[in-house]
Amino acid sequence: MATTAAASASNPVTESLISPAESDRIDALPLPLLERQRLRLLAHSLRSLQAAAGRCTGSLPSASALEQWACQQPQLAADASFRALLIEQLLAAGAQLEQLGRVQQPAVGPLALSLEQLLATAAPQQSQDQQPPHPSGPDGPPPAG
Repeated sequence: MATTAAASASNPVTESLISPAESDRIDALPLPLLERQRLRLLAHSLRSLQAAAGRCTGSLPSASALEQWACQQPQLAADASFRALLIEQLLAAGAQLEQLGRVQQPAVGPLALSLEQLLATAAPQQSQDQQPPHPSGPDGPPPAG
């Protein structure tokens, strides 16, 4: 696994767990800003969970494993209240990732999800939002002609 900012104690302000290219792919989606931010947060959470677990496959790390990992991060070690909030949020994101992993064909573990799979979760919603209304059925008015 590649060393990440969280795993290597680099500056958390200037480095991200998602690459600039991945961030650009999210920004390029024709989605509202809030949805793109949700995807970026989910991708960052996935990378944080992978860093905490020390692997990119299998099940999510436990709350105690997340606590141990967070205590080893210089930017988190001294702030117990923030650390607890972060772990709570990572566990919530983990539940979303587990759900997304179960609906993949074939199903995958939450840590094995890719950015492409996360982006695809927004695609069905996007395509439904952009589809024209369905034509009237047999009971509806005839098409204008």
